[in-house]
Amino acid sequence: MRLVIARGRLSGKNEAHSSVAVGWIIGVALAVAVVAGLGDARAQEQRKRKIPVVDKIAGGANRQAFSGKVETVDLKRHVLEVNHAEGAGMEIFPIRNGVSVTSAAGEKMKVNQLKQGSNVIVYYDEKDDRRSVKEIVVLTTGTTENHKKALPPS
Repeated sequence: MRLVIARGRLSGKNEAHSSVAVGWIIGVALAVAVVAGLGDARAQEQRKRKIPVVDKIAGGANRQAFSGKVETVDLKRHVLEVNHAEGAGMEIFPIRNGVSVTSAAGEKMKVNQLKQGSNVIVYYDEKDDRRSVKEIVVLTTGTTENHKKALPPS
């Protein structure tokens, strides 16, 4: 088989065919480059989403909050019992002496200052069915005295 390379100018018909062929080859090359670029962008995007450190942080503890009224505080057993704000049950939380307790105004308090009847929000993490209380915010302080409402004048 013999390959002949023409070094001269092509005739009109051959010139039209070769320009169409060159345009087609350039078009296919651009399409391949665009598809390859999109594939790389998707791969980079998937790699960015699957960062191991973020997955471990996000997949770990589940941050939650519970609001209600303090029923009992047992510092010997490190237990805090809180009745649900809507009266639909009670939750028990393990507490430590180092738990951050603050008032609604932002004043720091101690765990032993929690009183029965105080409205609180308990922020805790839950991991593998274990709770870890992170912060307790006291909305209103409760008292152990019974306050009766004044009757309206008749």
